[in-house]
Amino acid sequence: MDQLETIAADVLGISLRPAQRRALTALTTHGDTLAVLPTGSGKSAIYQVGGLALGGLTVVVSPLIALQRDQLRSMTAHGRVRAVMLNSSQHHADRQAALGELAGGRADFVMLGPEQLANAETMAAIAGSPRPVTLVAVDEAHLVSEWGHDFRPEYLRLADVVEAAGRPPVLALTATAAPPVQADITRQLRMRDPQVIVADFDRPNISLSVRRARHDLPEDRAIDDRTVEVVLAHDGPALVYALSHARCESLAERLRLDAYRAEPYHAGLPAARRAGIQDAFFAGELDVVVATSAFGMGIDKPDVRTVVHAGVPGSLDEYYQEIGRAGRDGAPATAVLVYDPRTVRIPRLLAARSKMGDAAVHKVVDAIEAATGRITVKELAESTAVGRSATARVVDELLELGLVRPDGNDAVLAAPMRDAFRQVTAAGNRRQAILRSRIEAARGYAESVHCRRAELLGYFGEHYDPPCKACDNDDHAPAAAPASALGQATGERVRHRLWGPGTLLSRDDHELVVAFDSVGYRHLTAAALTNGLLTTE
Repeated sequence: MDQLETIAADVLGISLRPAQRRALTALTTHGDTLAVLPTGSGKSAIYQVGGLALGGLTVVVSPLIALQRDQLRSMTAHGRVRAVMLNSSQHHADRQAALGELAGGRADFVMLGPEQLANAETMAAIAGSPRPVTLVAVDEAHLVSEWGHDFRPEYLRLADVVEAAGRPPVLALTATAAPPVQADITRQLRMRDPQVIVADFDRPNISLSVRRARHDLPEDRAIDDRTVEVVLAHDGPALVYALSHARCESLAERLRLDAYRAEPYHAGLPAARRAGIQDAFFAGELDVVVATSAFGMGIDKPDVRTVVHAGVPGSLDEYYQEIGRAGRDGAPATAVLVYDPRTVRIPRLLAARSKMGDAAVHKVVDAIEAATGRITVKELAESTAVGRSATARVVDELLELGLVRPDGNDAVLAAPMRDAFRQVTAAGNRRQAILRSRIEAARGYAESVHCRRAELLGYFGEHYDPPCKACDNDDHAPAAAPASALGQATGERVRHRLWGPGTLLSRDDHELVVAFDSVGYRHLTAAALTNGLLTTE
């Protein structure tokens, strides 16, 4: 630990927090480690200090280019760390310079976009570096999990990349705390006897509230009016999360009319403009950024005072991460969810869009079975007349089920498909059920009359005795049950008569929250344990 503290202070100019120390001790003395830490707790410092302590080359897989830029900037600020970045947005000269640093053994860290895991040149440069890979760090590791956010299919190749690098220790970092996500991350990454470090998730300096939009106005105007009203009533800087590109644009325009320095941020904007907006927000040149969910992942701006959601997000995992961008300096901050039941259809539609059609599955499976050797996603899409994105989703599912093996960039090796259609459709139906349950859990939070902090932490399996005295429901919350009657969430496995196995996340005298393997999150009455509907395993 003395060595770790010295590296943190002398090389990076930081002091380690207790949770960081616990994760680093696990990593350097045990090996594979999953660190589940709240947003703003300094997860990147764990792989930075750990990588330098282990020596050699640390490979960091980081999902967003903005995230890579921010982490590279902070890592090299003191001039003591050598780090390079490789992603699909780089100019040829910058890429060649980074590859040259790797070939010359002059890099301590290489930051990779997920798409680089399928890039033969990148993987060859890492394998050919004179410095051996001594750590693979997976940032925002919930993206590995089917319980996490949908993201790039290249994450499915992570475990194979680790094996190809000689099986160095794996460090997975995430702010998504639900026990099923933790289990799925360690399984997908094939972690060996992993140490799981979970820190306290309560952020007591953030007050929680929900404001209902007016039901007598058209949906768009109702959401916009209430969101602007909330921003006007609270301190800045502020982040506003919207469900669509159009909402980002309209809300930013409305806020500019009220003299706010506000800009939209979404995937429909050019990359250069998105980077400029992010930099301006960091520099204090903007009061408000109105963004879709991608903005802010891993970005540490300590003085955000208010986070507003213009509509219910797709899950409480997503919501918790986004409100965690407020008050990182420890000062009071506010998280407000603007709720209109009509907007719940938006995440439901997005979830439905991810469903794979039976015809598309049949065509792709038959084409792979008929192929000889290697076939690319592009070739499959052209030969089946199934769209590129639909083809990619089917291939991703086949990869995850282990029915095909990846072979270089955007390609798979043909194999007998056996009952692939049944397996793919069953997995797709299960994923749809889980997505729907997550949306309903977020809607339940918005409509709850109980302590919001207890509701939110209970979803993640963490017990909290209400009231918190920092949410809008406390004045109306029912009296809390005696402490002796409340059970701590243990993460124990249970079995439902209809839904099968699951993980018990939280319980009290009245209600249970269970994440079932087959149907996702469900709220049950406590009587389910006494009437035989739910049994412990």
